[in-house]
Amino acid sequence: MTDETTPVTLRLAQFAAGPGPSTAPTAVRHQAKRCLLDWLGVTLAGSALPASRIARETAAVLSPAEQAWVVGSPRRVGAPFAALANGVAAHVLDYDDTYNPGQTTVHGSAPVWPAVMAAAQLVPTDGRTALTAFVAGFETAVRVALAAGPTHYDVGWHVTGTVGHIGAAAGASRVLQLDAASTNAAIGLGATQAAGMKNVYGSMGKSLHPGKAAMDGLVSAVLARGGFTSGSTAVEGHRGFLHLFSSDSEPARAVDRLGEEWVLPDDGFKAYACGSLTHPCIDAVVGLREQHGLRAEDVAAVDVAVHDYVLTTTGMREPVTGLEGKFSIYHCVAVALVDGTARLEQFTDDRVQADDVLAVRDRIRVEHDPTQAKDSASVALTLVDGRVLRREVAHNKGTPGNPMTDDELEDKFLDLAGAVLGGPAARRLADLCWGVDEVPDVTVLMAVAAGAEAAP
Repeated sequence: MTDETTPVTLRLAQFAAGPGPSTAPTAVRHQAKRCLLDWLGVTLAGSALPASRIARETAAVLSPAEQAWVVGSPRRVGAPFAALANGVAAHVLDYDDTYNPGQTTVHGSAPVWPAVMAAAQLVPTDGRTALTAFVAGFETAVRVALAAGPTHYDVGWHVTGTVGHIGAAAGASRVLQLDAASTNAAIGLGATQAAGMKNVYGSMGKSLHPGKAAMDGLVSAVLARGGFTSGSTAVEGHRGFLHLFSSDSEPARAVDRLGEEWVLPDDGFKAYACGSLTHPCIDAVVGLREQHGLRAEDVAAVDVAVHDYVLTTTGMREPVTGLEGKFSIYHCVAVALVDGTARLEQFTDDRVQADDVLAVRDRIRVEHDPTQAKDSASVALTLVDGRVLRREVAHNKGTPGNPMTDDELEDKFLDLAGAVLGGPAARRLADLCWGVDEVPDVTVLMAVAAGAEAAP
C-alpha cells in the first residue's frame, strides 16, 4: 500500500509495475503513439549517419546474437546492443521529441523506446503492453528530472542521459513484468549508472547518452529479474541520485500526484533538426522571410533576444561540423534566413562551412533577454534599405503552446522514414504506430523499421 511515508524510489517502482500506466487517460496514450511514430521516424533518418553506422558495427562485433532488430538495418544483434544502437540513431540528428519546461530538458523517447522495444523482443509483447511500458518509463524519467531541479541541468549534466537510465529501467521492467520490489532494484541499478555531460554536445558523444541509457536500463531490468539487488532509496536517499546530481532537488516532486497528473502530454516534437533552444529564433526568421519575401542579401543585420540557456548551450560562434551547427544559434539563424528552414540538409559539414551561410553568420548578434522563456524569442532584421522588421515568438512550433497536429507529425515521419524504407513501407509503419494498441506482437514494427519485412 502506497502512502506518504513510502520511499520515493519505491513509489516510482510501484507506479511503473502497477495498474497506473495501463489506466492512463486516452490523451496520454495517444501522445505515447505520437512519440512512437516520431521516434521511429527520426531513428530511421538518424540510422544513415556515421555515428549510427559505428554503433551498429560495434553491436555486431560485440554482440552478434540475433535477439533484437536495429532500426534502419536488416540485422539483429544482442538486445542490449540493439537498444544502444537505436538510442544513438534516435538522438544523433537532434530531431527527437523534447520535454522542455523552464528548469530542465528531457528527450524522453530516445532512451525509453529502444529499451522497451529491445525488452519486447526478449519476451512476447503486444502493442498495448509496449505502449504502457513507455508511459511508465517516460513518466518516471521526467518526474525524476523535475525533482532534480534546475541545478542538475545548469551544472552541465545531459539530463536525457542521466534520468534516461532510470526511465529506461522502469520501462523495460514493465515489459518484463517485474513486481514492484524488482522494479525498485532495476531503477536503482539504472540510477547508479547515470551519466552524460554537456561538454560533448556537438559531437557523436551526445547521442551516446540515450543509447547507453537504453542499454543500461535494459540490462538493469534483466539483472533485477534474476534477483540482482540495488540500494532501496537510490533516487532520493543520502548519496543517491538526487543528492549527488543536484544541490536544489525536491524528491517529493517525483511522486506528486503520480498517476493522477501526467507529464507526457506536455512533451513536444521538433519541426527542425537541431537543438530545441534555437527553434523560436528559427520560427521568427522563417516567418519574416516568408511574410516579406526576403532574401539573405536584403538583410544587413540580425538581432535576436533569447533565454540565457540559448547562449550557454547553443552559443557556438564558429561551428565547423554539421553536429556543431546543431548547437550554434548563429548557424541556425543563418540557414533559416538563407534557406528558409533548418532540416537535415542544413546540418551537413558542407552547409555549415558554405560561403553564403558564413556571410550571414557574421551579421548576427545574440543577447540574453531575461523576459524570454526557453520556447520564445524576439528577432529584429535590419534591412539594407534601413527598415527594421520585428517578430516575437511566444511558443515555437511543436511545443505544448503551439503543438504539431497528428497530420503534421505524420508528414514529418513519412518524409524521414520514406527516404530510408520507401513510401509503402513507411506508410505501413505509420499505420502500425497509430494502431499499436491492436498489434499482437511489436516485433513486427521493429522488423518493418529494420527494412527486414517488405510492405504489401
